[in-house]
Amino acid sequence: MLKNVVQWRTAKLLLNGATRIKARRCLCAPFTTKANENAALGESDLEPASKKYVNPFAQSMPTALTDNTTTETAEQRDKRLKVLQLEADIAHQEGRRVPGLEFFKDHHWAHILTLPTKSARIKYYAFLWQIEMKKASEKRKKEQRAEDTERRLADLRKEREENTHIIYGLGHTSMFLRIYDTTINHWQNNRLTRAMQFAPKMVLDCSYDTYMNNRECSNAAKQLMLSFAENRANDEPFDLHFCNANLEGKCMQGLQRFIPTMLNPEFPMNVHTKCFTELFPKNQLVYLTPHCREDLVTYNPDDIYIIGAMVDTVNNEPLSLAKAKRLGLRMARLPLDRYLQWGSGSGKSLTLNQMINIMLDLKKTGDWDTALQHVPRRKVIDLGAEQYERRQTFNKRANQLNVRIDHLLKYENNRNESTSFSTPQKLRQHKEGLEFDLEKWASGKRKTTKRN
Repeated sequence: MLKNVVQWRTAKLLLNGATRIKARRCLCAPFTTKANENAALGESDLEPASKKYVNPFAQSMPTALTDNTTTETAEQRDKRLKVLQLEADIAHQEGRRVPGLEFFKDHHWAHILTLPTKSARIKYYAFLWQIEMKKASEKRKKEQRAEDTERRLADLRKEREENTHIIYGLGHTSMFLRIYDTTINHWQNNRLTRAMQFAPKMVLDCSYDTYMNNRECSNAAKQLMLSFAENRANDEPFDLHFCNANLEGKCMQGLQRFIPTMLNPEFPMNVHTKCFTELFPKNQLVYLTPHCREDLVTYNPDDIYIIGAMVDTVNNEPLSLAKAKRLGLRMARLPLDRYLQWGSGSGKSLTLNQMINIMLDLKKTGDWDTALQHVPRRKVIDLGAEQYERRQTFNKRANQLNVRIDHLLKYENNRNESTSFSTPQKLRQHKEGLEFDLEKWASGKRKTTKRN
C-alpha cells in the first residue's frame, strides 16, 4: 500500500514539473508536512505573508479577483452588457418572468453586471418583472379612474344645466373649501422654508457609502427619504442638512429616485457636498454615536446634532466614533439603557427616521419617556405584560398542585382577608359506592346492587 502511494506521488510531482529536490524529498518521506517541504525547497516560513483586513461587502465586485485574472476593461464590459441584454430580450420573448428592455435603467444593468451566477440574474429579472406588472396595473387603474371622473363630471354638468335651483352640498354651493394635495405640499414646503430661518439645525452625515454594500445603500436611501418626509410632516420640523453628499454615489442616486426634485433650487432641501465642519461652528457640533460612553441628558437647542447616515447590518465597526474623534467633535449617545429594558435577542440599532422622530419629540417635550416611544416595541420588554404573564403562569401551576391554596387565591385583590386559617373549599369528593365494607372485602367478587 505504501509503495503504491509513493509511486502515485512520484508521478504527480513529475507531471506538475516539480524540482528534483522536492521529488527526492517526497520519495524519502511521503508523509512529511508542508513546513518540511518548504524547508527542503529553501522557502522560509519565518516571514508570513501580511494579511490586511478588507471588508468584502464594501467592494464593487461581488468576489475578489484572483491572481490569474485581470481587471475588466471597458470594451469587455460593453461586450458582456450586450450579451446580458440579448439574454434578457430572448427570455422576455419566450414569455418568462422578465421585463422588456425598455423597462431597464442604467442602475439595473449596473447591478446585473455584478451578479455572479445565472440563477441570481433570473431572480433579479423576476423581481423587476413584478415591479413592471405592478406599475402597469397602477397605470390601468389610473386610466380607469380618469374615465370614471370624466363621466361623473359630465353627468354633473348636465344635472346643473337642467336644474335651475341652488344645489347645496360638498362639491356644490358650500361653506367648505376643498383642500388638494398640492395645497398640502405647498404648505409643508413653506413650513420647511420657515424652519430654515428659525428652527434648530440637524445634520445627516452621508459619507459612509464606501462602507455599505448595495442592499445597505438602498436601505439607507429609503431611510433618508422617510427621515425627510417625517420631519416635513412635523409641526415643528428641524432644518435638515445632508452633508458630505456624493451625488454620484449609490445612496444619493437612490435618494434622488425617491425625491426627483431634491436638487431643484426651489425645493426646501439642503444637500451639501462639503463637510459639516466647513458649514457650522465646530464648538456647536455634537455627533450622536452609539459607541461612545457619554449619554445625552438634555436637549440643547443651540447645539447642532449629527446623525451618521449608515446602515450597518454587516459592518459593525465604530466608524462614527472614529470620525468624531478624528474631527475633534463632542460625542453623545441616546440613554437607551437608562429608560428601556431591552430584550435578550434584540439589537440596539435604530433606523434614521426613528432617530429623527426621537429628536423631534425630545425637542418638543424634553421628556425621554415620550421621545423613546418611537423605539419598536419588539425590541424592549413590557414590564406590565411580563408581570401579568408571570401571574397567569403562577395561577396555572397552583391549580395543578395538590395543595389547598384556593382560599388564598380567592382574596387575591384584598390581602387582609386572606389568612392561612380560612376554611378552604372542598377540592375532592368521594364517589358513590366506594365506601369500605368489611363483609365484601376479599370476597373475590364485587357485589353490586341493581337499581330499578
